[in-house]
Amino acid sequence: MWIIYEILLFIGLLLYIPKAIIRRRLPHRGWTMRLGRYPEAVRRQLAGGGAIWVHAVSVGETIAAKPLVRALNAAHPRIPLVLSTVTPTGFAVASTLAGEHGTAIFAPLDFRFTVSRALATIRPRLLVLVESELWPNLIRLAGRAGTPVVVVNGRVSERAFRRSLKVRRWLAGTLEAVHRFLMQTELDAERITRMGAPASRVSVVGSLKWDASIASRPRAEDLQALAGRLGLDEAHPVIVAGSTHRGEEGHVLAAFERLRASRTPARLILAPRHLERIGEVEALARRRGIAAQRSSAIRSPDQPWEMAIVDTLGQLPAYYGLADAVFVGGSLIPHGGQNPIEPCSLGKPVVFGPSMENFTEIVQQLLAHQACYQLRGPAELTRTLQGLLANPEEARVMGARAQALVERLSGTTQKTLQALKEFIEG
Repeated sequence: MWIIYEILLFIGLLLYIPKAIIRRRLPHRGWTMRLGRYPEAVRRQLAGGGAIWVHAVSVGETIAAKPLVRALNAAHPRIPLVLSTVTPTGFAVASTLAGEHGTAIFAPLDFRFTVSRALATIRPRLLVLVESELWPNLIRLAGRAGTPVVVVNGRVSERAFRRSLKVRRWLAGTLEAVHRFLMQTELDAERITRMGAPASRVSVVGSLKWDASIASRPRAEDLQALAGRLGLDEAHPVIVAGSTHRGEEGHVLAAFERLRASRTPARLILAPRHLERIGEVEALARRRGIAAQRSSAIRSPDQPWEMAIVDTLGQLPAYYGLADAVFVGGSLIPHGGQNPIEPCSLGKPVVFGPSMENFTEIVQQLLAHQACYQLRGPAELTRTLQGLLANPEEARVMGARAQALVERLSGTTQKTLQALKEFIEG
């Protein structure tokens, strides 16, 4: 079965490489590190061994891990940290975080020879896997090397759960090599147990995303400076569409057009989930006759604009902070949604579509507290946004409920840190 797994992984890699080259998704040094070979500067940083290795697949998971990384550094300042990721954007975020606390690398491909090289170089005292990064060879070989493996902020989506049940007998061996599963919800705990994780090692501690959103809140002076540069005023309410995907920007732009046609003097700030799609979104706006500018090109408060496309990494929380209403992307298409907690933590009224399976329990909690709007489909987007902009007090109350819920459910970082303590100090 392991040979079949590596053959399938190799085939998948061959199919991915041409697309990655065309889209320039991974720099040369990224591919080198994915093969378990690291630059001399990285090897020098890791020479002493004994690091805590935290692996998160991309931007969202790396941001979610930020408060835990900072807490680990504060609690164990003499222990080096290694932050690994897979995507270039995730690596950029990890590099910024590692600049304060450790070393950023691209994670090795999950072949035995690449993982063995990485483990021989890093020699970690603990491997921390964020959310759903259950790479079989990485987990098995870390265990054989005597490195404890802990899953934090554990999550199992409905789709991943259905797929895993088909290979449960094989997957169980991998899950048995994990020392502890710290899951977000009871449903996640139930799913990972049914997949083969020993029930005695599974516990529910909540989501790090509640803490991460609070930690990422922009400063008031930074928001004021950004609003000044963009020339924002009370006469032009701001709609922010965050982390949008292909297939839903058209719905957002159509809703914006209808709002403008109804004489609602709104401005739209749209942040595509993947920055490489900015040109595509610009073309979509042009076809609709909407004058769109990249956010970094708006340098003066006197510069007129009606739609801005966010073209800088890591700035979405700041733009959320300027919003009068927020639409969270990945939810009008069958993607599973993006994280709604960031705008909620800022007290913003939040709207998202029907596909939020990646955040089921979070959405249930927000809905139960009347702290968000969930649309049944794209047709409701215009009316819902118009209602929020026309009733600012109602929007403010909804945002306040969301912010209060985020603050009440924070604290997962300390629970996770306490659970990791025995593996770090033991």
